[in-house]
Amino acid sequence: MADLTNLTDRIVHLRHRTKKASGAKANSQLLPTTKRRASSLRERRFANDSFMIFVYTLLAIALLSQIGLFLSLDIFAY
Repeated sequence: MADLTNLTDRIVHLRHRTKKASGAKANSQLLPTTKRRASSLRERRFANDSFMIFVYTLLAIALLSQIGLFLSLDIFAY
């Protein structure tokens, strides 16, 4: 396996080796997992990392500031 120089060659080698070892039985076992993966890929959730929390916090502050500014200008205009 030292002669496999890149990732594509390695993937092709593993596919051929898997097909030879398992035959049609492996293909029938792979179908339900493929369908399950396809259904889980349809609904994608946002990541809950610190950057997104920071961005949503800034968005909330900006929206509240805009509403506060609008209301204060509306109240003091009269």
